[in-house]
Amino acid sequence: MASIIDQAIDYARENPGVVAGTCLAVLVIGVTQIVLTTASTSTSGALTTTYEEYPLLEKRRVSHNTRIFRFALPSENAKLGLPLGRHISLRTVIDGKEVRRPYTPISPEDCRGYFELMLKIYPAPHGLMSRYLDSLRIGEAVDVRGPLGKFSYTRNAYRRMNMVCGGTGITPMWQVFRAILSDPGDTTEISLVFANVTEDDVLLRDELDEIARTERRFSVYYVLNNPPSGWDGGVGFVTKDILEDRFGKPDDHTLVLMCGPPPMNKAMKAIVAEMGYPDSQVFKF
Repeated sequence: MASIIDQAIDYARENPGVVAGTCLAVLVIGVTQIVLTTASTSTSGALTTTYEEYPLLEKRRVSHNTRIFRFALPSENAKLGLPLGRHISLRTVIDGKEVRRPYTPISPEDCRGYFELMLKIYPAPHGLMSRYLDSLRIGEAVDVRGPLGKFSYTRNAYRRMNMVCGGTGITPMWQVFRAILSDPGDTTEISLVFANVTEDDVLLRDELDEIARTERRFSVYYVLNNPPSGWDGGVGFVTKDILEDRFGKPDDHTLVLMCGPPPMNKAMKAIVAEMGYPDSQVFKF
C-alpha cells in the first residue's frame, strides 16, 4: 500500500456496498505519531516486493456472495511471510487494463503451503478483482506481492484492543485478534464491534460467536442496517453510544483498530475524537 489514501480508494472501489460499518484503529499511547514495534517483524517467506504468480488451489462458498480462495505457496513447507497486521496486493489484467487491489489474508501467520483470502463478490460494474477471482479455475494463477502496510504489534503492548469494522473489513481484525488470542503469553482484552447490512452479510459469524463463548478476553457486538425480527444487537449505523458502551473510556493502555470504506472511516474517526481519542491515537488499516 503506497498510502492509506490509496488503500481507501481501492477498498471503496472493491466494496461499494459496505455501508453499515467501518474498521477503525485507535491507538492510545500518548505520543504524536503512531509507531508500533513487534517482537516478530520478519518478512522471510514466499512474498517478494515484486509480483509473483500464485495458483488457485481451492474455492469455498461462505455465503450467497462471499468466497474463500486458497492459493498455493511454492512448497508445502513455505510460509507466506506476512507480518501480523500487514496486507498483500493482487494484480491482474481485465479487459486490457491492469487492476490492483489490497487484501488481508485470513489464514494464520504461521500457515504453511498456502494462504487464504475471503472476499465478497459484487455484481458488475463493481468488484472487478473479486469477480475475476471468482471466475478463476483451479490451477490458474494471480500475481501477488507484499508485505505492505505499517501496522505491527508487540505482545502485551496494550491492556485492551478495541475494534470496529464493517463487511469485509473484518479480515485484518480477524488476523490480529486470532494471533493475540492464540498467544498464551498475551493478556490483551479485545472488544469487536462488527457492522453489516443484513444478518446474512455477517462473515465468520459462527467462528466469532464460538471465540466469544470460549475466550473470556474476547467479545463481539453486531450492528445491522436491516435486522431481522427479534434482533437483539445494534440497529442502524455504529453510533457514539454503541462505542462508549462497548469500548468504555479511553486511557493510555488502549488500542482501537478500524477498517472500512472512507465514509464510515470518516464517521468513526469523528466519533472516537469526540470520545477523547486524538488523531495521533487513531490507526486505520
